[in-house]
Amino acid sequence: MNDAIASASGEGVGVSLVDGDATVRHDRQIMLRSERYDVRSYATCAALLADPRSREYPCIVLDVHSRDVDGIDLLRRMRATGWRGRAILLDGIEPGSALMHDAEMQGDKVLGRTIGDGSLLTAIATSVKHGRADWNAK
Repeated sequence: MNDAIASASGEGVGVSLVDGDATVRHDRQIMLRSERYDVRSYATCAALLADPRSREYPCIVLDVHSRDVDGIDLLRRMRATGWRGRAILLDGIEPGSALMHDAEMQGDKVLGRTIGDGSLLTAIATSVKHGRADWNAK
């Protein structure tokens, strides 16, 4: 395990994970828990929105294209309820797209849907680190 990742992760750091593919969601949940993240996983964006405890977690990892609620719409709704966390949006987009620009304006990150575990862990650690000031300001 990379020391930078290990020091940035830790017990009690919450990550919400949204992915309609049960196998991908389960594998990522196990990987994140092995890195001491507190993980809540959801099959749909609607399920995350329906869970009031999801607002307690400072990071959301989600597939942008959900069957029920678009990932960008999910973030708008979460922020409308006062959530101040950061998101990692998984998509197969081209660099420089409008989605990437909009996400980065909010402090979010857009990454490829097939990102590896190490890169995803680095992105989560960075999001949590940079989002702490916003999160603690609430």
